[in-house]
Amino acid sequence: MFARFMFSCFFILSCVASTGANAQNANADLYDPVAPENSAFVRVFNLSSGNVEAQLTSKLNSQRIPSGQFGGYRFVQPGSHSIRIGEQIFPLDLNVNDVKTLVYYGDRGLLLDDGLTNEPRKAQVLFYNFGANAAALTTANGRHVVVDSLPKDAVGNRLINEVKIALSAFANEQLVADFPEQLLRKGRSYTYALIPVAGELRPIVLSNSMDPSQ
Repeated sequence: MFARFMFSCFFILSCVASTGANAQNANADLYDPVAPENSAFVRVFNLSSGNVEAQLTSKLNSQRIPSGQFGGYRFVQPGSHSIRIGEQIFPLDLNVNDVKTLVYYGDRGLLLDDGLTNEPRKAQVLFYNFGANAAALTTANGRHVVVDSLPKDAVGNRLINEVKIALSAFANEQLVADFPEQLLRKGRSYTYALIPVAGELRPIVLSNSMDPSQ
């Protein structure tokens, strides 16, 4: 159940991260927004060339999301919703405990199912591949696969034990990107993504956060 879908609140682009707050901390309720029971969750990843304002139905405030960044997850009641970006409207049909990301390309949108679950004993890793070639998320030496090879514009996930680790992305056994070392805490979720920038792949590491604004 996602009655307490908790995220830490920091973001990194190709740099070493500072660690998030422990999900089991007794004071977590003072800092982490708590979603109502049986909510659904959705966020926007902006892959367009400019900043966007994303307006989710049932929310009063829009999110301003810079190019190449993820917005925070927002919780809503299950049912029919939509996200408006400029003149474009993207319909959403959300079920209880759905966790989805709308990837906005500028001329179109793609809704991906992140597949997160409520597992306080494990850290959860999401891996998005927006590169042209299939790629897998592995340990830094490439010997152990964390998330199996994904085609372009796809997401996969994995539950792992709490660990401080550096990960990499490999395509056809060739290293394509190194991600900075990150402490993956149990009860938290983390995003790893490959995005194309000026003909190269840029690695993104994100400790997922929730936007509690209305």
